[in-house]
Amino acid sequence: MEYLVSVLIWILACYGMTTIIVTSNIMLPFRNALKKYALLHKLVNCMLCMGFWVGVFWGSLMWDPFSKVDAIYPLRLLFDGCFGAATTWIIYLKMYPLTYGK
Repeated sequence: MEYLVSVLIWILACYGMTTIIVTSNIMLPFRNALKKYALLHKLVNCMLCMGFWVGVFWGSLMWDPFSKVDAIYPLRLLFDGCFGAATTWIIYLKMYPLTYGK
């Protein structure tokens, strides 16, 4: 049960950080400053893309949900990124209509 709670907290941390980076007014100046760098600008405006990198970030610095898997570290980080992107995207698809009334 403790592991499941840790995974859920990790998922919510990924979603929260991704949402703050991609949609918040706090990060708007940062996103606008990246307009001159097309690739980075697309990255910070995409929930799926940013969810991947946030998953890698939390997996490498905080807690790795795949730490119990017997795999090499870079492969686990890839899993973290994919898991972070997938869960962030699923939550976003469910929350977007509620948030924006669409």
